[in-house]
Amino acid sequence: MLEVPINRIITLNDEQPNMDAPYVLYWMIAFRRVNYNFSIQRAIEWANKLSKPLLIFEPMTIDYPMASIRFHKFAIEGMQDIQKQTEKSKAFYFPYVEEKRGVADKLLIELAKNAAVVITDDYPTYFVPQMTAEAKGSIQTTYELVDSNGLLPIRIAEKEYVRAHDFRRFMHKNIEDFLVEVPEKDPLEYLNLKFDEKLLEPIFKKYELVDFNKVNTQDFLNNLNVDKSVEISDIVGGYNAAKSRLDLFAEKGFNDYSKLRSHPSEDASSQLSPYFHFGHISTYEVFEKIISNESWSVENIDPNFVGRREGWWGGSANLESFFDELITWRELGYHTCVKRANYDQYQSLPDWAIKTLDDHANDEREYIYDLSEFTNANTHDEIWNAAQNQLKTEGRIHNYLRMLWGKKILEWTPNPQIALSYLIDLNDRFALDGRDPNSYSGVFWILGRYDRAWGPERPIYGKIRYMTSKSTATKFNLKPYLEKWSVGSTV
Repeated sequence: MLEVPINRIITLNDEQPNMDAPYVLYWMIAFRRVNYNFSIQRAIEWANKLSKPLLIFEPMTIDYPMASIRFHKFAIEGMQDIQKQTEKSKAFYFPYVEEKRGVADKLLIELAKNAAVVITDDYPTYFVPQMTAEAKGSIQTTYELVDSNGLLPIRIAEKEYVRAHDFRRFMHKNIEDFLVEVPEKDPLEYLNLKFDEKLLEPIFKKYELVDFNKVNTQDFLNNLNVDKSVEISDIVGGYNAAKSRLDLFAEKGFNDYSKLRSHPSEDASSQLSPYFHFGHISTYEVFEKIISNESWSVENIDPNFVGRREGWWGGSANLESFFDELITWRELGYHTCVKRANYDQYQSLPDWAIKTLDDHANDEREYIYDLSEFTNANTHDEIWNAAQNQLKTEGRIHNYLRMLWGKKILEWTPNPQIALSYLIDLNDRFALDGRDPNSYSGVFWILGRYDRAWGPERPIYGKIRYMTSKSTATKFNLKPYLEKWSVGSTV
């Protein structure tokens, strides 16, 4: 098993491993998978080095921001898959869904007291950085954060890149080594010692171990004191569903990706973003699937195209287009969240965007809606209402319509600051891929992040890129999409 690259590891304290402790603890909080996971791989390195077994602890708190039955259901489906994957391994998997506030934190402290080393996930947004930092005060042994977010280590860049072109150029010049340093597909195969469940007998007397493959998940969710106004989505969570979606995309959607990915009524997009956000599948696995199907290798790279959207990978138009989304745009979002503590604040927008939005903040609006009207898809615009209805019902919006959806919120609110607050609220509350670096990229792109000034200057938008429902309806055949997602549709 290859060692985890040092540029993916951050040590949070100066403590030495507790050699008297009986196990190594992997606190799984962001990369909720066993495949292609540098965090679990690092935990196995420590376990084998110290001759200890491995305990994988995946908790889910009940009061995280925007917690709802939708997100709990999706996460528990991931837990079910991990439980099945680890049953025959030497590791012990301990999933824990909190039913009373604060219990999961106490359980972590108790497990960490008996850990020789604690490994957790280095995720740069939402409440995760604060949570992992606060845990430092309770962990009295070696404590490491490990980055398994994407193909590039998230902290490798020395400066901030504010345009996609500049980041793409940086990525092209630095990514080749990381296409070789791939996390193990099945790292648990390398674990030496089997975990003895008797080590946790004192814990199980105080904290129930739930077998999520035997309990009725719906009944369990119904009994939780968590927001149920955001209803569960038909999209199934977990690694198995993610892998099935990837296989379907590679077989069908990918073949038309460069031409049809922006078409709302087509099925050419990967639809993997919820699985990326919940950590159910790795971008490395997706990358390897595509290059295998395309018979691509690093020898295909053409350095003459550094910084360009097409040509550098030396692959098909579909490969070039998909990798630009999967790597350039996705990892640019992580880069921004690492470099900017205010990544989710209005003042993080480019100076030109703030100036033009401020210049037009008092422009007359033909329509103004409040948050409730937006939430309930109660506007004059059929296309916008359909997009919001998809978000509210399914937990996602087709990517092109997501851009239009956001632009209209800017246009139909009293000022851009209120627009941003509504965008974040709706996205984080309903989207399965919300609360995520890539998701914040999408929200802030609407207001000018990563973009340039456009002309002619328009009311409300100023120099911000302009989009209309009329042009969208002209550009695409929206009939199938509207038949499915228009408010009141029975399809």
